[in-house]
Amino acid sequence: MSRINPKTYALLAICLIAKSTICLSQTDTSSVELTTAAQIRALTAEEAAQQIPIRLRGCFMAKEVLSFAMQDETDSLFVFTHTDLTQDLEHGDLIEVIGVTNRGDYAPCATATSVTKIGEIDPPEPIRTTIDTLYTGQMDAQWVEITGIVRSVERPRENDSTPSTVSPEPIHEVDWGSRLKLADGDTQLVVELREELEPLKYVDAKVRIVGHCFYLHNGNRQFVRPILHVPEKLLPEIILPPSRSDFGDNPIPIASLFTFDPFGSDAGHRVQVRGVVTHHRPGLAVWLRDGEQSLRIESPQTLELRPGDLVDVLGFPDLGTYSPMLSDSVFRKIGQKEAPDPVQLDSIWEISRHDSNLVTFEARLSEIQHYPDKVELLLQGLDTTIKGTLLNGHNGFRKLKWEPGSKVIISGIAAVGEGEELPLNGLWWPQSLHLLLRSPSDLVVLEDAPWLTAERISWLLATVLLVAIATIATIVLASRHRLKEQEQRRAMAESEFSAILNERNRVAREIHDTLSQNIGAISVQLEIVRTQANGLDETLRSHLGTAHTLARNALADARDSIWNMRSQVLEKYDLKEAIERILHQMTDDTGISASVETIGEPRRLSPVVENNLLRIGQEAITNACKHANPKQIEVRIFYARRRIELQIKDDGIGFDTESVPAFENRNFGLVGIRERVELLGGDVEIKSRLGRGTLINATVSI
Repeated sequence: MSRINPKTYALLAICLIAKSTICLSQTDTSSVELTTAAQIRALTAEEAAQQIPIRLRGCFMAKEVLSFAMQDETDSLFVFTHTDLTQDLEHGDLIEVIGVTNRGDYAPCATATSVTKIGEIDPPEPIRTTIDTLYTGQMDAQWVEITGIVRSVERPRENDSTPSTVSPEPIHEVDWGSRLKLADGDTQLVVELREELEPLKYVDAKVRIVGHCFYLHNGNRQFVRPILHVPEKLLPEIILPPSRSDFGDNPIPIASLFTFDPFGSDAGHRVQVRGVVTHHRPGLAVWLRDGEQSLRIESPQTLELRPGDLVDVLGFPDLGTYSPMLSDSVFRKIGQKEAPDPVQLDSIWEISRHDSNLVTFEARLSEIQHYPDKVELLLQGLDTTIKGTLLNGHNGFRKLKWEPGSKVIISGIAAVGEGEELPLNGLWWPQSLHLLLRSPSDLVVLEDAPWLTAERISWLLATVLLVAIATIATIVLASRHRLKEQEQRRAMAESEFSAILNERNRVAREIHDTLSQNIGAISVQLEIVRTQANGLDETLRSHLGTAHTLARNALADARDSIWNMRSQVLEKYDLKEAIERILHQMTDDTGISASVETIGEPRRLSPVVENNLLRIGQEAITNACKHANPKQIEVRIFYARRRIELQIKDDGIGFDTESVPAFENRNFGLVGIRERVELLGGDVEIKSRLGRGTLINATVSI
């Protein structure tokens, strides 16, 4: 095929853009055929999902599995294919793509039904950008050029059998020949290439790389991180060779990391340090001590080191929480020394000089939390609260017999400043310490915890609380049961009293309608005979008078019996009015001042309660009038929510409650009052002193 002039290609693309813009402005997108990558990328996800027809012409850039990237004069685009339509295409081929739009999982793209090579073209110049710009999420499928320092090189067939300058992280089988970790300042990027690279040549080198930017994204169409794909036969261009391609004999002191350097020529490049191992977690990190300074080193090497091993390390300086650290590091053992002793700490202010160092101090163990993969400790020492962590994997992890409250000596790797709010500038004095224990032997108990620890106190309090709750519940249940029984007894008593009252009322009506009427008639007849018997003997007249008197007394006794048997007054009036009527009947024309007062909200009560309270009031008033010679009688009725209180007070002669009353009738009345109150399940209080009057107070639950 003939090679198309780039100027002709550009002119054709401009015409296509103008034509498609006019069509889009006049026609519904459902019937428009899109002809540029920019038109497709300008669609929303909903619009792209409508499968709008496309016909594109552009440069074939790179192929993936059942997908490829292409670029025209307007933009780059990612295209899916149902079958491998790009098997014979290469970077730089001019292609025509027919298909429909696709919403994509991150940015709008296309699905091709036909891909045809129509010529060759010079590939477009890449967009010069930075790793930071790739992290904006706007460079999807773009052909870009970036620079950075290679931090590591991974190859599918590489392993960790020997120390090398390659990051020995295990690699799963992939279609890529090499995977680079590229850094530009604090920002890093993963780059995948088809070609296999030599680690010694590229690690720590500053390179220029050209490739396609794609994005790892989540299910919400949000990008997570970028990744750069480099097509076949394209290798990174080395701008500056590695400053340290392998271990040497001139390591730098750990204390010199991230100190002021007016030249900064090695910024971002790898450094070599040397130190004695204080702790190692194979495959993750190793801690070194160099004189009085210590350093955390992140390395995936699984070769196990022991405390006291002398090692050389090649790694990239990075900012740690407080002190520098080395990342993407490799190490080699060069000798053996005595295992370093922990540094004794006496004050929290000393921790700034011992970040990442092995330290020890006395503390009080205040809390222990067990998790599947670790044990978390909370300690009180150095006049502050300190956290400690023991990771799983140590022998005896499940057999720890540490108890809160113990006095201990604890050792471990110090991490300072975690979670602190940083000052804006100047000197930062950290005040928080987190200790990583290497093994259970790093904690030695000096003094056992007292038996009465905070945990045991909590358990005791919880037990007491449970017992108290159970006791209260039992009392409540028993009280409810007793109240229920009382309610049942009261209901039965009220039913029985109602039956008795009804029967007494019936008898009272019978006496009133028969005996009382007949006695009344006899009394009237005797009165008539007595008044008309002028001629009778005086003795007969005397007998008639006596018979008339007896009849009148019998009639009075019948009426008293009817009154005692039937409380007609409660059928018409409430308790206050009934007592008030009795009080006035007993005190009218006697010179006694009488009053009835109610406190609370008056209401009708059950018949048994009202009738007995009425009788109690009647008996107390009668006793006062007959025996106390009072000048004043006061009656008060207190209505509460669950009780009623009846109080009768007089200012009469009173009596001695400690001795047998002089008035037997009055004593009999007081006994009746007590019996009635007891029948109602209430309480009665009788107070009296000679010459000081009497107070009777009856309280009944309702």
